[in-house]
Amino acid sequence: MIIYFVRHGESQLNAVNVLHSRNYEDNPLTDKGRLEAAAAAFLLRRMGVKGPVFSSPLLRARQTARCIDPDFKVDHRLREIDMGEWELRRIEEIPFGNYLRDPVMHSPPGGENMGSVAERMLDFINYARGLGARAVVAVSHWHPIATAIALIIGLPLSNIYKIRIGTGSITAIDLEIGDLLFSNLSPIRILRSLGFRDEEILAECNKVVS
Repeated sequence: MIIYFVRHGESQLNAVNVLHSRNYEDNPLTDKGRLEAAAAAFLLRRMGVKGPVFSSPLLRARQTARCIDPDFKVDHRLREIDMGEWELRRIEEIPFGNYLRDPVMHSPPGGENMGSVAERMLDFINYARGLGARAVVAVSHWHPIATAIALIIGLPLSNIYKIRIGTGSITAIDLEIGDLLFSNLSPIRILRSLGFRDEEILAECNKVVS
């Protein structure tokens, strides 16, 4: 079976480089983020992906998941890494460079460590594997998705910031053979290249959530 990880669309705090991991009702999608969410939903349907949809409890992820399937289920294992003392701080205001170079050695002060994220993502992957579905969609965040990729391909967790996971992107992992099929696929770029207008893409999402 294949698990499709979707990173949420751009949120208001993403747009201004502010870290956010805690209050589950804050930080909604921007207009760009809503379009990215709609594009992910649009492309998954055109690809014929059918299966249960799970989402991080954070608002930006839930808004993205609702566009894919209004009957999605919240799974706390998919939540963003807890940013501790860096919560609601701009990236430029904190020593983020050390974290980028080695997030294993430089966890957010008072926040969650890499081992914790890896443990819960591995638990979710094993759970998804046991569902018996042909496909599972999981809407999450950069850090959990990059961690899942690292676990599958054997990349040291200290190097996960070499992985690119754009907002609204789709990453696919074949759990039967433990293979990364693709990562950081941009639905909006693909759909625009095929001639779809933004209004058409948004309308597809609006039909689902109305």
